[in-house]
Amino acid sequence: MSKKVLSRREFLRNAGIAAAGAILSSCATPEPQVIKETVEVEKIVEKTVEVEKVVEKTVEKIVEVTPTMIPGEVNALGEMLPGDALPLDEQYILKEVGTVGGGYGHLMESLYNRAFGHAAGHEPLTSLDINFEVYGVGCEGWEPADDGTYWDFFLRKDLQFSNGQPITAKDWVYTLRWSLSNGYDFAWFYFDIKNAQPVTAGELPPEELGIEAVDDYTLRIYTEAPVPYLPMLGVWFTVMPENAQEELSENWALDPDNYVGSGPFTLSKFDRSLGYLWELDPNYKGIRRPLVGKIREENVPGGLAAYMAGDIQRYDVGAVSPPAEVGLVNGNPILRAESHAQPPTFTDYLGFNTLGEYEPLTDKNVRLALCKAIDKANIVSEIYQGFAHAAWGILPKGFPNYNAELAQLDPNVYDPEKAKELLAAAGYPDGAGFPTYELYIRQPTNQQLAVCEAIQAQWKENLGITIELRPSDFQSFTSAAFGEKTAPMYYVGYAQDYVDPATFLNVFRSTGRHPHVDESWDAVYNPANSSFDPTERFAGMKEAEVLLVESAAYYFVAQGFNVALWPCNAKGPTLEPNKDGYQMFGGGGIGVPHAYEGIYWADSDCRKGMS
Repeated sequence: MSKKVLSRREFLRNAGIAAAGAILSSCATPEPQVIKETVEVEKIVEKTVEVEKVVEKTVEKIVEVTPTMIPGEVNALGEMLPGDALPLDEQYILKEVGTVGGGYGHLMESLYNRAFGHAAGHEPLTSLDINFEVYGVGCEGWEPADDGTYWDFFLRKDLQFSNGQPITAKDWVYTLRWSLSNGYDFAWFYFDIKNAQPVTAGELPPEELGIEAVDDYTLRIYTEAPVPYLPMLGVWFTVMPENAQEELSENWALDPDNYVGSGPFTLSKFDRSLGYLWELDPNYKGIRRPLVGKIREENVPGGLAAYMAGDIQRYDVGAVSPPAEVGLVNGNPILRAESHAQPPTFTDYLGFNTLGEYEPLTDKNVRLALCKAIDKANIVSEIYQGFAHAAWGILPKGFPNYNAELAQLDPNVYDPEKAKELLAAAGYPDGAGFPTYELYIRQPTNQQLAVCEAIQAQWKENLGITIELRPSDFQSFTSAAFGEKTAPMYYVGYAQDYVDPATFLNVFRSTGRHPHVDESWDAVYNPANSSFDPTERFAGMKEAEVLLVESAAYYFVAQGFNVALWPCNAKGPTLEPNKDGYQMFGGGGIGVPHAYEGIYWADSDCRKGMS
């Protein structure tokens, strides 16, 4: 079977990973139903003698009693649902079938062409909680070597596959070796691992990959250089049995009769393009403990009307949504209460070629003038209609190490008069003599194109400069901007691959894709990124982002997001607001696969009156 390889960006957009922010109000999470218990205060009278004088002291002994949840039914994993939960047969997740490619059943066979968008059937090495903190799933902990050349992951000893076979380090080693040596379309994600790139290219045998079983429950992963965020890369690394591809049937991960999983759910029905059914595996012993009993993936109606009718459990609105839908959500109090802005996961930015071919752009003051002539806040507000934040740096709002103070840096301060002065001082008064450049735009959405048109207009109005817009397909853009580096200026988006500042900042190193070289920036960023001291590392990376903005080689513009709707009777700990106020539906932080853990459906009339 051939594997259809989509671009990483297409996947991030199509799978709904790139979305988040805040315009629609979200409903408050109801308080848990509890039994209030009376606490007795026992008073004890103590007598002591002080110089023939009797002194009486009253001592209060406080007995603390923890509030108790009203018990509900118990699911197949032995998890007790809260007392306000709907019956077990109504505890299921309903998803549209076929929203992801569909050709493969295991995440490590294909990411972009997999049949399932979740990880309910396969255990990842690590995952992210709602605060985007990494935690162990297949492992219970980890530690780096003293010299940073490898990490040891200590596997959970009670985990087993759905056929009862224990999960050991050999299974994890086999999985990554097989995947990277068999054309895996997400292999680049693991290129921090020693020899991952040459193994993927077929230049080295899989046995040379930097992964080994120290013993049955210690997995060692070697890296090309110190990688402080390596545990974060385990969020997509799901395990399959050793020799599964050789010993199990073809497409075993899509065949309920031969399926061998490791997650809390097992595949009980698969009818391609018609429907899939997942049910809890009562023998699962891992730490992901879903409350819902089934995941139903079916052909269901689409659109806001289907969501309002209860035919689907999740619906997103955003900048590309029809205005009538956005208006309906804003005007309906129930829909507004069910609206949850999602964290942004990508940043659109303008870049300049400073390598020397386009001489005005090598002058930092010229680039600064171009930046200060753009009224970013108003452009983003008007074009995205509330579905984007103005970007002050590369890290999106709510992302680890986000720095709101970047808004005060000179390139981010709109000042057309100062921009004119800078351009005139560089030898281009009122734009006279400034070349007419093309602004390359990578496969733009309507909003991205409108942003570039607004920038084009403001440069003309504020500086007297004329530029031409050149919307380009993905391949043509990449060749001109980052390959041959013939594009003088460009507009592009970049999305997260994992939740660490390095996912955005690594690409700006002088050895990266951009037509800009700044070894002084590398000298700040590289040591910071390699530090295993979290405080030191984040401080250094924050300094590097400041320098990136101040270089004016890049001008960060917009961070779009969607607003997710789900019914107000959805409850559970993973639906609670995180430390930044975001609520997410799926079982943890967005951008990684989960198993809908920590979610249940309550018996509530909160949707009464929906129209």
